[in-house]
Amino acid sequence: RIAKELQELLEWLMGAPAGLKMNKALDEVLGRFFLYHIHLWISYIHLMSPFIEMILWYVGLSACLGLTVALSIVSDIIALLTFHIYCFYVYGARLYCLKIYGLSSLWRLFRGKKWNVLRQRVDSCSYDLDQLFIGTLLFTILLFLLPTTALYYLVFTLLRLVVIIVQGLIHFLVDFINSLPLYALGLRLCRPYILAAGVKFQVFQKVAGKPLHLLMQINPLTCGMIIRHYRLPTYSCYPKDSWTALCKKLFIGELIYPWKRKTEKLD
Repeated sequence: RIAKELQELLEWLMGAPAGLKMNKALDEVLGRFFLYHIHLWISYIHLMSPFIEMILWYVGLSACLGLTVALSIVSDIIALLTFHIYCFYVYGARLYCLKIYGLSSLWRLFRGKKWNVLRQRVDSCSYDLDQLFIGTLLFTILLFLLPTTALYYLVFTLLRLVVIIVQGLIHFLVDFINSLPLYALGLRLCRPYILAAGVKFQVFQKVAGKPLHLLMQINPLTCGMIIRHYRLPTYSCYPKDSWTALCKKLFIGELIYPWKRKTEKLD
């Protein structure tokens, strides 16, 4: 079903999407390239169809190990079902990033600048007439082909972001469930006097000339205090980049992997 929807989307992009005028030759090449990969994916699904039912049965059986295991399996299944979307996103992002870096390099050529790889900075440089002519020709070609590539990149990036958001919500739910102090919450419901926040005294009997009798009662912890004090450490993933860095990567076409394990070191 996902492959069929992607095929209809590509056929729409190969026409005149939203009335936009695209480069017909490049649009036809990109459209056929992605349609061919969808054809390969559908063929693979038909090849694996006799084994899918058995695989899903064993996967569902493993979900008896707990809710977090079931949610993790669902996240992995979503990743497998949308693997072709990820491939399309990588293809589109690489092609778009290549054109962006090419345009930025040629723009420095027009200004008499070049990127110094050794010193990691932009230095002045003099170019001859042939170099300027070839640079102008390449800049014009890349500039006019950029809208078609950017459209494919935008569509597949949005699809990829939808998948990332769904998987991020599942990871957040798994992280929240793993960090809950379920044993302490069970004690709060069954035996609240075990987890005490303190004691309080009330006058039980007050008679003149006799000792004062007090009633001591245990003040149990509230559920909020239990979660705050007994919450377990988590080992799930967290956002790797800030919103500014993420938007910059999306603009220049770098691949985004927004989730990073806590056990890994930052770059």
